[in-house]
Amino acid sequence: MPGYLPFAGALALPAFVCDNCGFWQRHFAAPPSCPLCLDARHVVPQDGWRFRTVAEAQASFPCHWEEVEAGVWKFWNEPVTGIGPSAYLIVTPHGNLGFEGCPVFSEAALDHIAALGGIAVLSASHPHSYGALPQLQDRFDPELCLPAADFTWSPALQVSWPYDDELEPLPGLVLHRTAGHFDGHAVLHDRARGIVFCGDAFKFELNPQNSREALTISAHKAFVRGVPLTHAELTRYRAVFAALDFHQTWTPFEQAANVGRPEVLALIDAMLAGRPHASPVPVASLT
Repeated sequence: MPGYLPFAGALALPAFVCDNCGFWQRHFAAPPSCPLCLDARHVVPQDGWRFRTVAEAQASFPCHWEEVEAGVWKFWNEPVTGIGPSAYLIVTPHGNLGFEGCPVFSEAALDHIAALGGIAVLSASHPHSYGALPQLQDRFDPELCLPAADFTWSPALQVSWPYDDELEPLPGLVLHRTAGHFDGHAVLHDRARGIVFCGDAFKFELNPQNSREALTISAHKAFVRGVPLTHAELTRYRAVFAALDFHQTWTPFEQAANVGRPEVLALIDAMLAGRPHASPVPVASLT
């Protein structure tokens, strides 16, 4: 049953934020290392581990927010260390959905979310974007929906609604597991707005004169290491994205208004036609 915690002690432990990637851990003392940095998709810090308390992270990383489309709010930290993803809050009449976590939320940001109606459902694409999900869970006690395939990455969280491949936790907002980048990597499809929040399925380089226009697009297993996806992984991506109707593709870092299903499928088809690569492809070449 939702909310049933036979052992809640782990969630009462203090949280520590990795300075190298932003991953949160609950620990009785500063953790000895960060599992996300030690994973092959990231890199370890060059000058040793550093973990900040929540208060230290809030003091170091100012939190900003804006309504980027009607009913869609973006939260981010700047300046910030680590991966630095953004968080999104989608306001709906059926309750609000939070997707992805920025590295840390200020108290003012949390109060702003509360003023918007709080969070009924919380999710993320993959562990690189979990960020401060523990803060949101502690403050708003939402349903936390994460793919079962990535359960081992969630010890700082209390997953209440695990899913396999697809879940519609609120009307018109559907989670789809793509796998690939992580076994549980997932995207969020906002049917009404025609937006796919794609996590790290794709990466964009934006036009310096137009922050909503993508100039290039790439797909990768590990972005910082330049590791490509396999053909089998790309084939699964294609099956997921081909079934979705969308004309915008948003990552935790960029909002590409000029990339939709045609461009995404053209990229995947081109990558399936040759050897695996993670190189940026001009969007203009895909239309």
